[in-house]
Amino acid sequence: MSHYVKATKKTFSKNAQDCLVVPLMRQRETGELCDVVLILNGCRYNAHRAILALWSPYFHSMFTCDMRERNIEEVDLSYSLVLEQDSVFSTVLDYMYTGSLPLSTDTITDVVKISDFLLLDDVRDFCQQFLLDLGNLELSNCLRVKFLAEDHNLPEVATAARSIIEARFHDYLIQHDDILELPWEWLSKLLEDPCVVQHTGYKQLHKMASRWTDHDKVARIPFHSQLTAAINSWVSDYANEASYLGRELRTSLEGRDVLSPRGSDLLNSPVDNFGNINLDNSFHALSEAPVNSDSLVNVKADSENLKASKPDTPTSHPNQESSHCNQVLFTVVCNQGLKFLKLFLYSLDDQLWFHFPVSGERLLKYVPMRQTVCNMLAHEGKLYMYLCSSFPYPTDMLKINILTIDLLTGQPSLFSFRTVDYYKPTYRTTLTNFRTAPPAMVMCSGQLFVVGNKEGTGHLFACNLANNQYACYQIPGSRFISLARCVVRNDRQIFVWYRHRTGPSEEFSIKKSVGFVLFDAKMKIFSSWELTPPEISYDDFAKCYAMCVRDDTVHIYQPGEPAIVLDEVRVKWVTSLRRIPTPGVGYVRDVQAYGYQIAVPAQEGILVLNNWQPYTTSLHEVSEKFPCAMAHIPPPIDNISVASVAELPRFLLRNLHRCTMYDEAYASALHVAMQYSDGDTDDSAGSVLEDADTDNDYEYDEDIYDYDYDMGGYEL
Repeated sequence: MSHYVKATKKTFSKNAQDCLVVPLMRQRETGELCDVVLILNGCRYNAHRAILALWSPYFHSMFTCDMRERNIEEVDLSYSLVLEQDSVFSTVLDYMYTGSLPLSTDTITDVVKISDFLLLDDVRDFCQQFLLDLGNLELSNCLRVKFLAEDHNLPEVATAARSIIEARFHDYLIQHDDILELPWEWLSKLLEDPCVVQHTGYKQLHKMASRWTDHDKVARIPFHSQLTAAINSWVSDYANEASYLGRELRTSLEGRDVLSPRGSDLLNSPVDNFGNINLDNSFHALSEAPVNSDSLVNVKADSENLKASKPDTPTSHPNQESSHCNQVLFTVVCNQGLKFLKLFLYSLDDQLWFHFPVSGERLLKYVPMRQTVCNMLAHEGKLYMYLCSSFPYPTDMLKINILTIDLLTGQPSLFSFRTVDYYKPTYRTTLTNFRTAPPAMVMCSGQLFVVGNKEGTGHLFACNLANNQYACYQIPGSRFISLARCVVRNDRQIFVWYRHRTGPSEEFSIKKSVGFVLFDAKMKIFSSWELTPPEISYDDFAKCYAMCVRDDTVHIYQPGEPAIVLDEVRVKWVTSLRRIPTPGVGYVRDVQAYGYQIAVPAQEGILVLNNWQPYTTSLHEVSEKFPCAMAHIPPPIDNISVASVAELPRFLLRNLHRCTMYDEAYASALHVAMQYSDGDTDDSAGSVLEDADTDNDYEYDEDIYDYDYDMGGYEL
């Protein structure tokens, strides 16, 4: 007792957990003052009507409306709610009292069913966060989660699962055991979707149908003939009515591509019992042999035999000789921090993916520390890969590193280009996280040209392959260039489209603008002809644009928008009347931190690679010539770093191993197991990534990514 301190008013409080939750839970254990008993398959759960009606609209209607359960003490839910684990119902019932709901991969299915049955919207949101934000939607459960989400009102989860199935059905799910567990209703509904089976061959579908029937012959043998007939009907419908979809089905049916004359070699493939072209064509048979690092050496003899062919042979005809070149998409997945590097090739003519014969472990030995592949191009039998420092730190231009691979021998080599001047340089360029605009690099007049910065102004660096030196050419009127795109015309003129600023970083900079110049690679001068840049803002420059030359005219493409064409006569940019189609219905224009978008010019259009969430890679070809985007076989790996298209002799592909299975090595390396204590889930309404301090909502471990914060000085 205090005789000297006096308070005439004070409010005393007690923790709500102690004064409400604990006594109510104790009453449930003893059944005291509980006015309702919920029964589920013989298990009895004491509860309070007021608490149940407060949380669940289902119970609120039951206890307040004129229903039979309003006046009875026991409510049997056994016939209405079917669960895999009845104990999960007790967990959700406890949540109505405590506000704490533990979720795991073992209980998520039953919790979703209960949340939909009892109309618990907040629990449904927790389930969605658990599946999407915490990475629990993956290849192993996407089939089950898709139908679970569709049946129990989780549209966003269903959309995400459907995207994974569309991308990975042909190279993973159709060969996985999970598809054998699907009931007939789910399997038939899955195969009716043309976007799911568009990349799957006719033979693969029938093989899957036989495996599904053999998994439970007693129960499924009545469905086998029905499933086989349905596959024949579905495939015919897709080939005739959905020609804009994937071409694997139509190729296996018709033996040729109905949209273009490419793929005519498949006409000589063997046919099956139905008179259809076999999926495993002759080209695939050539790629079945195992591949080693020296397999490309043997193709030299093939090239010499082609040159020594008799004049009357088909290979010696000029038109036939040109047909021996395939249009190939080169793709690279590179993460120096994870010590991961892998290359894949995609033949646009044959619609096939191939493994690159040189292993990533061998190539990593040539990559300097803290550098990664940031751009690449193929030219005259060699693959050039531009190496820059890892994201997101500035790149030192004092020495330009180019990793080259001889496509004939498979021999890699590292070129380190140094400056030809003798003063102390301070070269810097910016490598941002925009894969839509990688560091610009082109081949012109026998030299590699790279866009960078020298002493705070934009320069064009000409790398001489003969003496390992480079020369700098200042871009007129440019400031610090942060992003750039280049294109070459007639092996002489280089068009450079760039955005530049004044300031040390994107956050602290002024005078942001866009520029466009023309450089003569032979005269080594910039044109005095003033070219106005296209009306694309500084911020929009980072979007998915592709600049290329069509019929000696510079074009700029973006999916879903009209093309922008350079009119050199009137010295202005004009907008095309036709709009470029978008790559598919679910195309995401603004990808999240995980995803990427890459636009690569090809002969007939623009190839758009998209990967907006794990396992959902896609490849589409868009062009003004086609009303809809054409779906190609998706890349067999996640998180492609850079891509480039080039012409490659067909005999170079002969000994490569075809990639028929999804490569989940990189996705597995990126997934980090996260464990949370009970104290970390006080408010589960928000994502665990909301409190991240980084700009892209991800934290980077310097031990994994091996960043170097000490930029230091550079001496010659």
